[in-house]
Parts: sequence; C-alpha cells; structure tokens
Amino acid sequence: MNTYKITNVTNLVGKRDPKFNSVVNVEYIDNRTRKVKVLKPSESVFLTVQSLPLSVHRLRIKKLVDIVEISPAELQKTMDVAKPKAPQKPKAVKKAVVKEPVVVEETIEEESVEKKPTTKKKTA
Repeated sequence: MNTYKITNVTNLVGKRDPKFNSVVNVEYIDNRTRKVKVLKPSESVFLTVQSLPLSVHRLRIKKLVDIVEISPAELQKTMDVAKPKAPQKPKAVKKAVVKEPVVVEETIEEESVEKKPTTKKKTA
C-alpha cells in the first residue's frame, strides 16, 4: 500500500482557463465501496491505495492535480504536525484581596506644659 498526497492546483492555472479555481472530485475504491473526495482549490488529501485510480490519472494529465508519493516517515511527521494540541488551561488568577486598613490606636499622652511667667525686663 502506497500513500499519495493529491493536491488541487486549479488555483495556479491561468485566469482565462475554464477550470480556474474549480472543485475536483477524486474517485477511488476502498473495501469494495466507491468513495469520492471533493478537493477545493489548493486543498490536499492523503490517499493510501495499492495503485492510483484512473480518475486521478486523468486529473493529473489535465494538470488539475499534483501527485506526490509520501514515505511512511514523512506521513507520520505530517500527522504529528496536524494533530491539534490541547489548549492549556489558564492559570488561576489570584484576585487581589482588599484588606481593611489596620487602625493603630496611638495614645498620645499630652504632657502638661506648665506656663511659666515670663520674666523679661522691659528696658526703656
């Protein structure tokens, strides 16, 4: 079984071409059932089959698809990159606890200030 990467390249043909940005149907047989993959412009699909079906060869000859044979190691790398990683949960944000201001009762002892009579001499 070989793995092929089939890419729709209709976005690269000339703008005046009637097949410009067209959707391509890739037909293949899997376990005795006929399956069809729909490829939008510049979209790729990996297909693991014994040999490429005739419909894919027709598309390749019309230069509507690009076909590359992929080794198992390259396929594994591609699959590892394509797997979405679970988003990390945001760390719990500590809420600022508003503490009541601490009231320190200061006792100021008023010292009794004795008033001394001033003994200034008046000079004339």
